[in-house]
Amino acid sequence: MRSIGFILFFAPLISWGQRDTVQRISEVVASEITLIIPRKINSSLSKKDIEELSANDVGELIQKIAGANLKSYGSLGGLKTVSMRGLGANHSTIIKDGFSISNSQTGQVNLGQIEVDNVVGIISSIGKRFKNSLPVSAQVSGSNFLIKTFENTFTSDTLQIRSNVKYGSFNQQLAYLGVKYSPKRFLISAFGRMRKSAGSYPYILKNGNTFVNSNRRNNAYQDYSFGATLGYKMKRGFGRLMYRNSSINQELPGAVILYNATQDEILLTSKQSLLADYQSFWKIADFRFYADVNSSKVNYKDPTFLNSSGGIDAIYDNRSVTGGATFSIKANKQLVINGGLEEVVSDLFSNDSTFAQPIRFHNFGLLGVSYLLKNKLKIEVQISSQYVQEKNNNGLSAEDRFRINPFVSLETISNKKMRWKHQLWYRNSFRMPSFNELYYNNIGNNLLEPEDAHQINYGLSVVPVQKKIDVYIRSNVYFNHVANKIVAIPTKNLFVWSMQNVGLVNIYGFEAILQTKLKLAKNWKLTSNANYSYQRTLDVTDANSPTYLHQIAYIPLHTVNFDFSVYYKTTGLRMSNYFVSKRYSLNENVVQNEIGGFLISDLSMFHTFKIAKKNQLKIQFSVKNVFNQQYAYIRSFVMPGRNYLLSLSYAFN
Repeated sequence: MRSIGFILFFAPLISWGQRDTVQRISEVVASEITLIIPRKINSSLSKKDIEELSANDVGELIQKIAGANLKSYGSLGGLKTVSMRGLGANHSTIIKDGFSISNSQTGQVNLGQIEVDNVVGIISSIGKRFKNSLPVSAQVSGSNFLIKTFENTFTSDTLQIRSNVKYGSFNQQLAYLGVKYSPKRFLISAFGRMRKSAGSYPYILKNGNTFVNSNRRNNAYQDYSFGATLGYKMKRGFGRLMYRNSSINQELPGAVILYNATQDEILLTSKQSLLADYQSFWKIADFRFYADVNSSKVNYKDPTFLNSSGGIDAIYDNRSVTGGATFSIKANKQLVINGGLEEVVSDLFSNDSTFAQPIRFHNFGLLGVSYLLKNKLKIEVQISSQYVQEKNNNGLSAEDRFRINPFVSLETISNKKMRWKHQLWYRNSFRMPSFNELYYNNIGNNLLEPEDAHQINYGLSVVPVQKKIDVYIRSNVYFNHVANKIVAIPTKNLFVWSMQNVGLVNIYGFEAILQTKLKLAKNWKLTSNANYSYQRTLDVTDANSPTYLHQIAYIPLHTVNFDFSVYYKTTGLRMSNYFVSKRYSLNENVVQNEIGGFLISDLSMFHTFKIAKKNQLKIQFSVKNVFNQQYAYIRSFVMPGRNYLLSLSYAFN
């Protein structure tokens, strides 16, 4: 199986033909954003939330957002992807400081490799767009996650410093330093970061009626990253130039299979990015121009692979160049016109002479209007287009693709007393297959159709009380219909998959969010954040199929978050709880494929010392998985039990 495993390394997550049927395939390898968005409009995590949760990466933060479904293949550094409301990870765009993070090779972003130490805010957006602050490609995607960092925001303070050191179980170590200097109109910032872990955590594996105790193997991880930003703020706008570099060395532990724990694969990743943008703000119009150049090199090593060369040393080089412009014109007090154009050019090369050499030209267009009717109803209409042209320099090319996607939204303006808000919207979006899915050696299928999604949502939010106690309530009911649904099932390790296509999928969902803040005595405060998600994701392809009306693999029916915090002056305690109901490892919902649900509780205690003027020191101790639950998001990819993390943070303002 190992030989088959690598031959299909980085393979397409799915292979798709022209029939709307389930096909089973044998095992293969697979800114400054100038936004001030109130939590009352979107699901979000504040700087305080991010610090108190003490997450290892952005993936662990995003799972706290209603509707998000995390797939995690390990702890620190492990592959983490997120799907929103039952749609695949490829339908979500990750935006960091106003620039999209993308990977045309695999089509998904590994959230386990995005650091959190410099993150000051995360916003989730579905159906709601933010004028011209985002790239066009993000505005036309199924959903967005906006990440805002410390180093890339203009401030009035001349000098700001942030540093953090952490030490935890399994020899987890982290060090971060960020400096931001803002003399007059300039922004000069830089950061550096190191993170590593041995990753050899213990676990208990149940096999029938027996339990086996063992340790996770081949699971060490380390990464180094640094970057710098130069910005200049003008009277009616600003410009930025940013550079990012990261180097990641990780062992691939693979699935835990009883009596077969041998793993020795290694993955080396290096990434470089150069980004620039200019935004201007005028009385009747706003503009943004942006561009970025990205290079991601992946080196997969398997020293004991049985072949004539005595091992595998494969390199994949994925490059992309993006350029775009957006605008927003205020025709009058009621009418706003917005739009933009974006071009993305990406390619993929490998030292494997049999591998395809594709190049993709992906053009995005957008035009929309927003009209405020009698100051009570906001109407938004948007038309977007995508044209994709493929060329494979080492084989057959995929077909050119052209799509037009509409978006319509009706939103009421909040009542001053109760602050009610209703929103009804429809969005159509599609995502292109990745290079691996189209071209990977003998597995890629260059006739793959894009995955189309239709989303309908009704949302209601209300702020009934805002005095001594603040209460915020929001709910959403939605329906999604997906054609050519792509589902990936992991098997051996992070790049070995068993793939299948689900032709048609219907998704019925409901979300509820309740947030409260209560001021008790003079120095006491209580807060709670709770959300519940229901996702019924059904295969409706073929009434004669054994998977007809069954839940799609790895999507839970119920997900619950409940966090409770208590504060006294600068001391606090936060209890964070995350529940996921049972799931199935395959689309056929039988007992043999069932994966048990789990409830994970984390406890965090913290205190902030004001040691001098403009200086503060924060110490935080976290106990993760307090009740030592044995669990897995993905079958055979065991997660760590109870573990500890000590953090010391310094801030100068």
